[in-house]
Amino acid sequence: MAFQDHATPGQIPAFVLPLLLACATLTVMAGATIAPSLPGLLEHFRSVPDAATLVPLILTVPGLAIAISAPLCGVLVDRMDPRKVLLGSILLYVGAGSSGLWLDGLMPILAGRVLLGLAVGGVMTASTTLIANIFTGPERGRVLGYQASAMGFGGVIFILGGGLLADVSWRGPFAMYLVPLVLLPLVFTTLPAPTQGGEGGTGDGGRFPVALALPIYASAFAAFLIFYMIPTQLPFLIEDLGAARASTAGYAIAAITLVSATVSAFFGRIRARLSPLAIGALGFGLLALGYALLAGAGTLGVVFLLAPLVGAALGVVMPNHMTWLMGRVPPQMRGRASGFMTMSIFLAQFLSAFAGAALVGAGGLGGAFLGMGAVSGLVALVYVAAIALSRRAA
Repeated sequence: MAFQDHATPGQIPAFVLPLLLACATLTVMAGATIAPSLPGLLEHFRSVPDAATLVPLILTVPGLAIAISAPLCGVLVDRMDPRKVLLGSILLYVGAGSSGLWLDGLMPILAGRVLLGLAVGGVMTASTTLIANIFTGPERGRVLGYQASAMGFGGVIFILGGGLLADVSWRGPFAMYLVPLVLLPLVFTTLPAPTQGGEGGTGDGGRFPVALALPIYASAFAAFLIFYMIPTQLPFLIEDLGAARASTAGYAIAAITLVSATVSAFFGRIRARLSPLAIGALGFGLLALGYALLAGAGTLGVVFLLAPLVGAALGVVMPNHMTWLMGRVPPQMRGRASGFMTMSIFLAQFLSAFAGAALVGAGGLGGAFLGMGAVSGLVALVYVAAIALSRRAA
């Protein structure tokens, strides 16, 4: 069974796009919602041995579980009705995510977070594959831009909502994981039904096009390794610049996220004018400039002035990878393509904290941002070289 590759906006039910965008926000909700509860969780489990180490894992362990589960979910998506994978993943998401409402032990809650990561791997892989199957051509790029935008805006909303509920109780934010229950009846009543057989593609006897996909995965991995310097290290840079309140870092990160989400919403127009290689060179070039300037920022005002630059760079880089990838792999392999992309993103997220800590240890906070800026610049140069080679070949 496979979804039709071609669809026009007039043939697509009205609620398809909002439903798929809502599913995309669940990826961000998995971590962002619970972040404000960490101090309360630590206080509640203070008597547990190694609580100071274990409690932060409640926030980070889903990312590693997502990285492990996403490729397996991709295989499932390619072999069965993607809606079934999406439905089962949402059910697991609700059960595992809300487990903190009734579980009392720290280890059971951590186990629930691992299951939540498995669920997110399924939701992200299935929903992205459905977008690629239902929409085509420039419309697909536009919708994948909306997906990145929805994730950005969703992150801000979930952090704020989680903070309000955490003021009531450390269990409060876990209640937000019950919200996706409203999506369940829409999955089968709204999403187009799969049709038998006959999708086109350029597959090579069922072989996954590794040579085409691997450079895109490497670029996505680099992008998210660089991006996660913002939430993991920017608060410390802002503190060093004299911020009296922790909320100042939150405002800076929110500003970057909002700009990124806004730019992603217009990605379809950007993609209509620029090739994936040109967008990659532009995005990583802006990231290199932004991080280099952050490394030398002497005041909080400079940090906030740089927020739109970094946000704009992230806003074009993030949707570019998925749009590019889905245009290069055969339709019958989009589940696996999406699964490996999700793995690349969340593996980078998991490793970014270690990379950032190593760079800070070697050269301080300024050196860390400068180092990541240098990595961005190198990736931008690779894109420029690829553009030159493609023009020469043409």
